[in-house]
Amino acid sequence: MANPKYNILYGRLSQEDELKGDSNSIQNQRMLLEKYAQENGFVNVKFLYDDGYSGTNFNRPAWSEIMKLIESSEVETLIVKDLSRLGREYLQVGYYTEIYFPQQGVRFIAVNDGVDSLYSETNDFTPMRNYFNELYAKDSSKKVRIVKRAQAERGELLGGKPPYGYKRDETVRKGIVPDEEAAGVVKRIFALCAEGKGPNQIARLLTKEQVLTPSNYSYRKTGVSHAELDTTRPYSWCGSSVTGILDNKTYLGHMAGLRSTTLSYKNKKLIRHPESEQILVENTHEPLITQELWDIVQEVRKHKKRTPKQMEEPNMFSGLVYCADCGKPLVLHRAHTMKATQNNFMCYTYKKKGKEVCSAHYIREQDLTRIILDDLRRVTHFARQKERLFAEYINQKNSVELRREINTVQKELDSMRRRNADLTALFKRLYEDNVLGRVTNEQFRILSGDYNAEQKELSAAIPEKESRLEKLKASAANVDAFIEKAKRYTEIQELTPEILRLFISRIEVGERGEKYSRTAEQSIRIIYRDVGVMDSVEPVEENMEQEYIA
Repeated sequence: MANPKYNILYGRLSQEDELKGDSNSIQNQRMLLEKYAQENGFVNVKFLYDDGYSGTNFNRPAWSEIMKLIESSEVETLIVKDLSRLGREYLQVGYYTEIYFPQQGVRFIAVNDGVDSLYSETNDFTPMRNYFNELYAKDSSKKVRIVKRAQAERGELLGGKPPYGYKRDETVRKGIVPDEEAAGVVKRIFALCAEGKGPNQIARLLTKEQVLTPSNYSYRKTGVSHAELDTTRPYSWCGSSVTGILDNKTYLGHMAGLRSTTLSYKNKKLIRHPESEQILVENTHEPLITQELWDIVQEVRKHKKRTPKQMEEPNMFSGLVYCADCGKPLVLHRAHTMKATQNNFMCYTYKKKGKEVCSAHYIREQDLTRIILDDLRRVTHFARQKERLFAEYINQKNSVELRREINTVQKELDSMRRRNADLTALFKRLYEDNVLGRVTNEQFRILSGDYNAEQKELSAAIPEKESRLEKLKASAANVDAFIEKAKRYTEIQELTPEILRLFISRIEVGERGEKYSRTAEQSIRIIYRDVGVMDSVEPVEENMEQEYIA
């Protein structure tokens, strides 16, 4: 004798339903359905439910189980409280009630709506009810988005749990405070990145040290699970998790709201908002890192390049060293066949286009490191020992130096904008000539390709140049900030990536006075953060040298 089929009692509760009260609670649905089944003679009942799942999405655990039972012909009747418990997506609910259930021989009952597929006259208003249920879902979604935006504008925590490194503040509604254990990991991640390590390198290090991943840490703390939790690999960090932490301005003490959203109330796929559409409320809670460290990390990541496996140690000068003549970066050349003392920098333009365009600007990595370290010790020593004299020197030269650099960048930007406008006019003229037959299709293809490639480069370079100009205009020398950093680092024994970027914003390497000479003079221009270039200027320089030598 075959096993009797199930009479399934199905309940569903979304987060929006829960906010509106307990009339639709899972417990209330179960009581109503079991009472109906008992009063109407349904036996072999099985209660299944989905708690916290939207009616616009049928990707739910219990519903998936019901589908498997139906496919294996184990279901006789499916009973729900009302049609909205089945779902709020008009077309999908209609498909189930009008086509799928009848095909599978499943009787469908919605108790409160008076729908019973065994009696056709009860189904006349079902499509209309489905339509209104979908309108309800659409309206609810719109209201939820309005509420979330208002919460974001107030600087409140959005979502179910605080970012990794924080926990809920019991004294402030929707507030957060540092979670000491996880906060230490966050601080270390930023420190490692400031040293030049990439997200994947950091992830491998944390995995090796058996640091719990954010999801497993949260699970062990709260006991709350979620779909992406993998308890079989509690220490398996991935680069994307590290990147998410390094991108999150919450660690600066600011509440970053509306960082992501769903495509629609029907499609729950997450999409990330561009930064311009996010809401950032500053100084809402205790920060885990300083603005200074954040800036260094973003600068490191901006110029970070994948390191070959045989060279685990990253290039700490990445994004800092440039050719004094053509302005392009100097490229670090090193290989497993070379000794570390042979590692060297050369101009990118020279390597790509040859000596006709620019010269090598060759300098060994160890020599550049020694020069930078010596100059950094000299300047920071003078800043600590002769604060007033140092401030006078910086303030005296800053206005001239800054104005000169602003003028240079402004001229470069104006030139790039003019060229961009010229390219647009040239392309328009070229198109007209092609239409009129003055230029062949092949000529148009070649020339337009060149114009488009150049304009694409300009489109990327112009915003960077504009940003550089704005930073220069806003960068009146901050002598106090530089002196404070110099006091923090009283003994700089070696040059580290963090110290390098903390004090220096750019290094420009000139060509040697005599080609192929290892002893000829070579100018190195160091641009310090907050104070700019520290050239050898008398008489202040005499004081600096005397203090340093002593």
